[in-house]
Amino acid sequence: MSDTDKPNDPSNAAFEGARKAFDTMTDPQAFRDAQAAFGMDPSKMTDAFRTATERSMEQSKEAYARMKAATDEASRTLEATIENAHSGSLNLTKRALDGMRAQAEMNFAHLQKLSSVRSVSEFIELQTSFFRQQVDLATRQARDIQTASQSATRDVLQPSREAAERAAGKTEF
Repeated sequence: MSDTDKPNDPSNAAFEGARKAFDTMTDPQAFRDAQAAFGMDPSKMTDAFRTATERSMEQSKEAYARMKAATDEASRTLEATIENAHSGSLNLTKRALDGMRAQAEMNFAHLQKLSSVRSVSEFIELQTSFFRQQVDLATRQARDIQTASQSATRDVLQPSREAAERAAGKTEF
């Protein structure tokens, strides 16, 4: 005789009780009867569940569309910002190289002039003139680089500024 064959065994009685409860819970008619006992109409619950699910899907689709639009806008803004930063960087590099080239040409021309100096006064005059030219060139280059830097900064910030202005007009995500 096995353990489950004993009729008065408490564990056997608990097992049988659990099996009967499970059979009752999985019986569709018993489930409908339990719902009816609580005043729930299964057909109305199905309709309510379907309506809630459809509404939830619509809201999810709308939220996804808003999120996708915001992501696309952010991507366009980032691309424009990077493109402006790249072009501004190239412009600054070109101006710096032009300044270095002008400086090198000025130095070479000065050395040629110094090679033909015949007196100390002529040397002092050439050096004084060269120093003034150096200061003028450095001043022009500094202004040019400053202007180019300000322009590059404005250009880099412009897409973000425009995106912020567009976003300020929206009240929801």
